[in-house]
Amino acid sequence: MKRGESPLDRRDDVNYLPILRRCHMGALVLDNGSAAREQIHGLADLYRQDPEGVGDMLVKIADLKDLVDCERHLGGLGRAKLVRDEIVGELLNDVGGAEIHLDHRENHRALMQTRDLAHQALDIAEVALQRADELEDSTALARQAREERRKTPRLVFVTHLW
Repeated sequence: MKRGESPLDRRDDVNYLPILRRCHMGALVLDNGSAAREQIHGLADLYRQDPEGVGDMLVKIADLKDLVDCERHLGGLGRAKLVRDEIVGELLNDVGGAEIHLDHRENHRALMQTRDLAHQALDIAEVALQRADELEDSTALARQAREERRKTPRLVFVTHLW
């Protein structure tokens, strides 16, 4: 790490951790694209070694998805979901797994990044609660104004043209 550089400034050192970033209109996104890219690279390498085997597994996973959708109406009586999950698990293991093993040399960085994510989540929750309170107050005021209008007697002027 360079002098004056924070552990949080070194995003490329721990590319397997999700990154919290802003999206359109200020929405927050937890981006796990770097880990997914690594898995796709592993899948491509695996495919290069055994294109027929990997291709067959992917087709089987897609076919089982349709069967899982049909079995959903049976109330859990089918086995397609279990079979599909086993095949997906086997393929995930072949491309390096889906578990994130933290490098012990980077534990401090991971801890700092996790704390940063937690603080950001608390900030989001605080803003959401404030907005909910504002909406509740404005709804109460609107309801009160509507009730006042209903209580106020209305004067009706009747004019007859003779």
